[in-house]
Amino acid sequence: MEDSQQLNGIVPRQSERSRMCDTLSLELWIIVVALLAFGIVFVYSSSALYAIRKGYSSFAYALRQGVYIIGCLGLMWAMQRVPVDKLFRHSKLLLLIAVVFLAGLLIPGVGVSYNQACRWYQLPGGIHIQPAEYAKVIWIIYLSDAITRRKEKLGNFFEGLFLYTILTGFVAGLILKEPDFGNAFLIGLISLVLLAAAGVSWRHFAIYLPIAAFVFYFFLYRVPYRWIRIKATYNPWTNPLKEGYHLLQAWTGIGSGGLTGQGLGMGIQKLSYIPEPFTDFIFAVIGHEMGFVGVSLLVLMFFFLFTVLRRTIMLVKDFRKKLLALGITTLIMSQAVGNMAVVLGILPTKGLPLPFISYGGSSLMATGIAMGIILRLIKEERGS
Repeated sequence: MEDSQQLNGIVPRQSERSRMCDTLSLELWIIVVALLAFGIVFVYSSSALYAIRKGYSSFAYALRQGVYIIGCLGLMWAMQRVPVDKLFRHSKLLLLIAVVFLAGLLIPGVGVSYNQACRWYQLPGGIHIQPAEYAKVIWIIYLSDAITRRKEKLGNFFEGLFLYTILTGFVAGLILKEPDFGNAFLIGLISLVLLAAAGVSWRHFAIYLPIAAFVFYFFLYRVPYRWIRIKATYNPWTNPLKEGYHLLQAWTGIGSGGLTGQGLGMGIQKLSYIPEPFTDFIFAVIGHEMGFVGVSLLVLMFFFLFTVLRRTIMLVKDFRKKLLALGITTLIMSQAVGNMAVVLGILPTKGLPLPFISYGGSSLMATGIAMGIILRLIKEERGS
């Protein structure tokens, strides 16, 4: 019987698929560890002086980031052991929990505010949790399952696109109230990509063009600080010491990096010039200290990650799981491209971290969960 299967090519094909899955898993681990290692080096470089000025050790933020990295890798390992079908079965409960935590931030005095935004809960020990980071991953799980269960109704505008628009608007609206325009935009983008991939007609999307104009007018043009931020992105010299300051300092850092940079740890732009140097604008520090070579290396690592995620999408056979992989790929890559685009002045400032690189526990933990789900998808394909 075995000889017959080998002659028919069944065993070799299964063996080849297993090797493909093993290779994908190994490549994902390697690129994630490489990105995390790259990130912690620049978290230390860009945070050391800030930590000293706060009265801490120069390693304070780097050590915290190290703990977050351990948590990220631990969650990757743990999530690859959780069956994806179990996540789908509990997706409604997970979404309800996420909504409760997001809504809790709207209660005065409950959350922690920073830069006029209330996005965090504070736990003992100075630990901060940002629910929106986890809500994005949960939304992908829920939406992948919901779209698949109602796939036959996607052709009907009101039972398809309109229904998911209401749900997306509700979750994104809670995040927008913090306010957090960047993560709210990501919720909408993920929904758009998954619905389009599921086969929603472009004619249905076209109906939303007037609504998109309405949203732009009332949520961007009519909100002074957002409109000023948009104008400053494309003409930062209008007010270089205020609205345009962030972008001009980032440009100065990247531009002065040249081909090979000022040298690791030798950059001066992080010394009270580049804002948020180890969080939102860490990409500018990398450009300043490592130059075009360092920036190119980072971009190549993200491109390699994208190829691994794309191959995973192609590998997965089940439609629901394929949507899940697509949603996670959209989340990670849109954040990476978005962060770099903000620093380069292509997009307005939105406060999105650079995945795996920027300092922050919630972002790293949520990303670890997402990568663990990808590993689980690969593992389940290996056993299929």
